[in-house]
Formats: sequence, structure tokens, C-alpha cells
Amino acid sequence: MEYSQRTTHLRNNGLDDTLVLALLNLTDETFAHCTRVHDLAMTLGIQMGLSTRELAKLRLGALLHDIGKQFIPPEVLHKQTPLTPEEWEQMEMHSVHGWKLVSSLELDDEVERIILEHHVWANGQGGYPQSSYGIPCILTQITTVADVVDAMTSDRPYRPALSFATCIDHLEEFQGTRFNRDIVRVFKKISSRGVNGTWQS
Repeated sequence: MEYSQRTTHLRNNGLDDTLVLALLNLTDETFAHCTRVHDLAMTLGIQMGLSTRELAKLRLGALLHDIGKQFIPPEVLHKQTPLTPEEWEQMEMHSVHGWKLVSSLELDDEVERIILEHHVWANGQGGYPQSSYGIPCILTQITTVADVVDAMTSDRPYRPALSFATCIDHLEEFQGTRFNRDIVRVFKKISSRGVNGTWQS
């Protein structure tokens, strides 16, 4: 999606100029990832019967979830080989960077929590940032599943896309700990409707 198309698309979704500019600062790959995560998260949310108000918060939070990656050094973000422990520490700061970026914009608390906590486990016992440990809200847990699905089934700088079956196995292995069981169940139910970013509610 070209710059002008991105701008029009984001403004048509009701985002103010500050958020539009922040999203435009993302790389093409990260912006595309955020868009796919948004689409899948919304499909999951609708299938789970979320209210209109909850869906509005999920729509914004899922789109913004990786907004902090604009602050990650390009040599780390686009590294072609696995990250070192030190580089992972830098990468894991993206959720905090994103939360700090939006914290002055008076967004809904659950939207901010999606940005800060989308890498925290569903049971609150792992993930990052450690300072936010606790059970993430359901909107965050939906975004987490959508984020993992897209990350696993997309090409990464250091590996090709993994198979959809591998992704399902991963979700099943860690449901109840990293991932919410109900969300995994709903994802498996709707997964035949699209693979690798093609989702329809």
C-alpha cells in the first residue's frame, strides 16, 4: 500500500493525525503485519460475540499493537539471522515504546493495554514486559493470538513462513498458558475461512 493510500485508509478509519503519522512511520512490513493482525483480531472478536464498544477498542488496539517498532534500530528489526540476547532485549522494548507513544493521547485504557501487554501470556505467568505481569484483558488476549498466527505464517527476515499446521500445533501446545483456550478454539473454528492474512468475519 502506497503512502497516500495508507493515509487515506487510516483517516477513513477515524484515526487522528497523531496516530496516522505514527503508523505511517512504520516500515511497509510492520504496517502490513499490523493490518493483517487487525483483520484477524476483528474476525475473532466478532465470532466471540464482543459488543460494539469492545470491537471498537479491539479495532484500534490491534492496529496499533506494534507501533513501538518504529523505535527499534533497523539493523535489529531487519536482521537476517536470529537475534542475539542483547538484540532480543531491544526488540522486546517495542511494546513499552508503543505504550509510551500513545499514553499522552487519552486513548481507552484497554487500547493502551493491548499495545503494552500483547506479549504477556494469557495466564499472566510469562512474556514481556515483566513489569506488566497480570492477566491481560480479553482484547489483548485476542490480539496476542492474531499476532502469533500472522508472525508464524509470514516470512520473517531470519526464516521463511511456517506452515499453518505448525501454527495450529503451537497454539494447541500452549493453550491455557500463553494463549486463551477459548480464543484458540474460535480460531480453529474459523481458520478454514482464510490462511496467511485472508480473513473474513
